[in-house]
Amino acid sequence: NPDIMYLDEAMKQPDKAQFQQAMIDEVKTHTDNGHWKIVSRDVVPAGTPILPSVWAMRRKRRIATQEVYKWKARLNLHGGKQEYGLNYWETYSPVITWTTVRLFLVLVLLNKWASRQVDFVLAFPQADIKVPLYMEIPRGFRHEGSRKKDCLLLEKNIYGQRQAGRVWNQYL
Repeated sequence: NPDIMYLDEAMKQPDKAQFQQAMIDEVKTHTDNGHWKIVSRDVVPAGTPILPSVWAMRRKRRIATQEVYKWKARLNLHGGKQEYGLNYWETYSPVITWTTVRLFLVLVLLNKWASRQVDFVLAFPQADIKVPLYMEIPRGFRHEGSRKKDCLLLEKNIYGQRQAGRVWNQYL
């Protein structure tokens, strides 16, 4: 899908200004909601890894016209760099299959039940973090310090963590 890309690819696109604004909005939302604190790398306990951050960019299009109506920038932790037993343990989270969803919808129709769909905006960050995690300050993040001297202490669950789905499920 040419509408899904990483930061480097998005910054080469003609609509890079919209992606940059989406990045600013994403960082502002996390900062305003207290999902992290900026701390000096000096306060990070010895041996604790500072995990990389990854930007995932996407253009959202209207189905009928293929017109782009939204530019999204999602800040993720690079969960592939987490170490089992050090900064995560359990990752299992129950999931639902499409067969179950279809069965439920058929039951709703047959029994004339009321149903409702709910969408959680920034769902995973609503849950508190279980293990102290430190993340590199992402590219494009503006703050008064330096990316080399500072990092983010995560206060809330964030996308990309190996345990994010499990923590969110337990919170929900």
